[in-house]
Order: sequence, then C-alpha cells, then structure tokens
Amino acid sequence: MRVDLLELLLPPRCGGCRTVGSWLCARCRGRIRRLQEPLCRRCGVEVESVRAECGCRSRLRSIARLRSAAAYEGPVESAIHRFKYQGWRRLAGPLALLMAERLAVEGLAARFVLGVPLHPARLRERGFNQADLLARELRLRLALGSPPGELVRTRQTPPQVGHDRIWRLANVRAAFEWRGRPLDGIPILLVDDVATTGATLDACASALRAAGSGPVMGISIARVNV
Repeated sequence: MRVDLLELLLPPRCGGCRTVGSWLCARCRGRIRRLQEPLCRRCGVEVESVRAECGCRSRLRSIARLRSAAAYEGPVESAIHRFKYQGWRRLAGPLALLMAERLAVEGLAARFVLGVPLHPARLRERGFNQADLLARELRLRLALGSPPGELVRTRQTPPQVGHDRIWRLANVRAAFEWRGRPLDGIPILLVDDVATTGATLDACASALRAAGSGPVMGISIARVNV
C-alpha cells in the first residue's frame, strides 16, 4: 500500500509529539519558538541589536528579503524531519500555515509562488519535493498563482548540512535555471523548508532574476541558528 494512501486511512498524528488527533497539536504549536525582533532586514536572522543588516548583503546578492516562521528546534524540527524524511506529507498544511502567519506580519508583494526544486535523481529517491508541497499550500491560502514555466536544478549538489557559508555558496552557485517565458518583472515568493545561510534560496533567486523576474522574497518554515 502506498504511503500517501496510508496517510488517508490512518488518523492524524502530531508531527511534533506523535499524539493522535491532529497533524500539529495545540501543545506543540505553543512550544514553537517564533523568531523575534530585532531581525536583519535583509536575511531575517535574529540579531542582538537593531541595525540595517548583519553583513549578508555581500553574500546574498539576488534575494531581496528572507524570512522564516520559527527557529529550527523543538516540535518544528521534529515535524520537518518527519515531513521531509519520513514521508508525512499531510504536515504540509500546518507547516505552510506557520509561514502564512509570518507573511501576514511581514506583508507580501508577490504574484507567483514556487518551491526550491530538487534534482531529478533526488526527487526519484524521495518520491516528492517537500518545497513544492509547501508552495502548493501557500498558493491556496494566499490566492497566488504558479509562474509560466519551471525552475529546475541543473546539477546534483551534495547536501549543504555540516558545511560553512563559503562552501554552501559555492556548492549551489549556478545550480538552477529558469525554463519558461520571461518573467516580466513579476515579484515572486520562493519557498523552502529550512534556511541556514540562505545560499540555496539566493542561487534560485539568481536564476529567476536572470529570467527577468521582479524582487524575489524567500520564506521558510524554520531558520537554523548559525
């Protein structure tokens, strides 16, 4: 029996604590640590005092703004792991809701939403792209559309986990390409599950900007503290 069919037949179970009843229970939602001001105005990382930037401008040249809903810890870390690696696809809804709540605070100027793509080999291995599922949920919640084409990962890159900022930037540089009509200055919301340095989102934004898009805003469920 396929995993997605099993999900439909089995009762909801919290991605944070595995309690039966909902995909993200009220207790776990209450324990999620939302990112608190002051944040870097560009990349959204928590900073010690109010200031315009954290030094990210020299690294992140293409993405206009990056925001995350929560810190990558506690229930949200467990839920993302089950969503991404254990195939709990129904978590896409409650996790996207966290991002939608953050966007309600930030404001949103985008017409299209798309997820960070996986390389075809990784997609075959996992069976789904978690960022695409999140983007689909956000389209429904925010009444936004899909762009007229496809953002693709043109080469398979090693996982970013465990590497420093310089390595991450080099690893994903020129790894994405837009295939479709020119984007005619349209602002785009780019979705991923977790942001650490923002390198992957910035590389995607670079490909979209090269295709003529307007400003690209990145949104993730969680942010790793580095």
